[in-house]
Amino acid sequence: MAYNGVNEKFAPISEEEQEAIRAKYTDGNPYFMFVGSLHPRKNLARLFTAFDLFKSQTPSNVKLLIVGEKRWWSEPIEQAYSSMRFKDEVVFAGRLCAEDLHMVTASALASVYVSYFEGFGIPILEAFRCETPVITSNVTSMPEVADDAALLVDPFSEASIAEGMTEMLDENVRKALIEKGRERAKDFSWDLAAEGIWNSLMKAIKE
Repeated sequence: MAYNGVNEKFAPISEEEQEAIRAKYTDGNPYFMFVGSLHPRKNLARLFTAFDLFKSQTPSNVKLLIVGEKRWWSEPIEQAYSSMRFKDEVVFAGRLCAEDLHMVTASALASVYVSYFEGFGIPILEAFRCETPVITSNVTSMPEVADDAALLVDPFSEASIAEGMTEMLDENVRKALIEKGRERAKDFSWDLAAEGIWNSLMKAIKE
């Protein structure tokens, strides 16, 4: 088996750099981030509803930063967003270059990646490398990629996603996940991917 690698430029940044990024995107406030195509399978409608539930149950200054293009922005996504009580707390950053994405990822309170389906899940590893804790889905490839280094939630339950957000406010939870994510990230690199593919080819040739 050969896993994907991850861009090794993703790495932790200084607190001063994080403060500058938060000032640029969220008026200095902490934020959960989503990154990916704004596609129905990315579960944005439930993410919006879950964030609204989180804000209703847990008063805080935390924002939700959405990174990606609205190329597949559907009616259900629009309805979920439009009906939000706290939609003013959602910030749309659009598509970001690799360097800006790195900085935004490394400055997030947590990455929230709760798709219905993923073939792999590169943003999980990018967050791990940045020492940013992760909330992700307990279905398809995401539990395999994250292992025990992320909070796993039910992507079909707004309550489960909101609960994960609330749990992420606990500094001890975040510290434990950051440490586990740092270790899990070591299992993924393009060198390891190349080695895995080579070994698989050699095995196939011998057989």
